[in-house]
Amino acid sequence: MLTDPLPRLLQDFFRVHLVARRNLSQHTVRAYRDTLVLLLRFAASRTGRDVVALELTSLDPPIVFAFLEDLEATRGNGIRTRNARLAAIHSFFRYVAAEEPAAAALCQAILGIPVKRGTRPSITCLAREEIRYLLDTPDCSRPEGRRDAALLWFLYNTGARAQEVVDTRLSAVRLDHPAEVRLRGKGRKERLCPLWAETVQRLRHMLRDRKADQNADQPLFLNAAGRPLTRFGLRFIVRRCVTSAAASHPELARKAISPHTFRHTTALHLLQSGTELNAVSA
Repeated sequence: MLTDPLPRLLQDFFRVHLVARRNLSQHTVRAYRDTLVLLLRFAASRTGRDVVALELTSLDPPIVFAFLEDLEATRGNGIRTRNARLAAIHSFFRYVAAEEPAAAALCQAILGIPVKRGTRPSITCLAREEIRYLLDTPDCSRPEGRRDAALLWFLYNTGARAQEVVDTRLSAVRLDHPAEVRLRGKGRKERLCPLWAETVQRLRHMLRDRKADQNADQPLFLNAAGRPLTRFGLRFIVRRCVTSAAASHPELARKAISPHTFRHTTALHLLQSGTELNAVSA
């Protein structure tokens, strides 16, 4: 009796293709893993099988289409998330097509599933006075407030993505002159970003509260429990600060403000200050 290739293909896709051959980042590998876990669980529920009993043919176009629709209808995912999940599925089936020629027809059908078009949301940027309201919101008489202030200044100063912020280590930060931070972004690209005096001051206050050794190999930002801050924790802090600032500045409540809003705002303010577009992009 022939063994179905699905278990072997899944294992080799991650261990060999994504990690050994393509050397993708852990974040990308985890995103692909989460997508395929969700797909396998969905296929199991639809077919009435256990996940371990699924075969490659169980992941046919109708199941994939239904999975994508379920992401929006049941899980509340947006079109961008749906398309990102589909991209991971396409990647897996491109690998399957190269490794399992007998499944070429199935792979071709899956790869023919198109991305879903949608309207692109408008970019939210903050005026200089609005960003000042937010930066002044944390209560710097408390350690948690000093951490929040350092975090907001860091976001505005660097224009870093949320994942870049939570991934930043203490050893990547230089607070002595010339103050700078080494950020690692998408595609493992690194860049050095100068730190303003205001940002350095707030980072020093935060690290003094923690009694942290700046050369230690630990995250720059921690949550209230002393564990590494996550993207979800970062979003929570930003939302909390926005809610607090909106009590006296209601115009902030009418804007969709997230950690990524700081990135757009930083770029806009740099351009308004006369910085060249190529420098802002870099």
